[in-house]
Amino acid sequence: MSQIAADKSQDALGVKLIALLSLALALIVCVTAVLLITAPQAWIARISLYWMDRLGFIPHSGPHGTGPLPATWILFSALMLYTVIFVLEGGGMLLKKAWAEYLVLVELGLLLPPEILENFRQPDWLRMATLIFNIVIFIYLAFRRAQSLLAHRPQKSASETN
Repeated sequence: MSQIAADKSQDALGVKLIALLSLALALIVCVTAVLLITAPQAWIARISLYWMDRLGFIPHSGPHGTGPLPATWILFSALMLYTVIFVLEGGGMLLKKAWAEYLVLVELGLLLPPEILENFRQPDWLRMATLIFNIVIFIYLAFRRAQSLLAHRPQKSASETN
């Protein structure tokens, strides 16, 4: 197998792993949202809400769930929005759509600054690991998109440069 083919298969593996992660997150968030409405005291809903709070997915809930949660319907709506975004990202990336990679880049670009601030305010090994993981994904996808844009840029001939 040539070096170029090996590089492309590694790139495809990275994108597939990110896509599968997005789809797994969509499933977890959707199940949590449905349980929040149907059985808010169920153990899976409590555990999911606890971990989503620890990771910073639930705004204004205080450190480790000590503050009041937003109203149930607001939280349900936010979780369902996350579900739709994760499904679009994962599905689009599995279908090899560039817009899905851009969607992940925009989402991470918007979420990384508050995530960095949160790590300074309340340092925690889980938040730090999540931040590092998200930064690695952001850099990987940004590099892929930059490579793709440079590869598709029209080349100037020698007569055009003179």
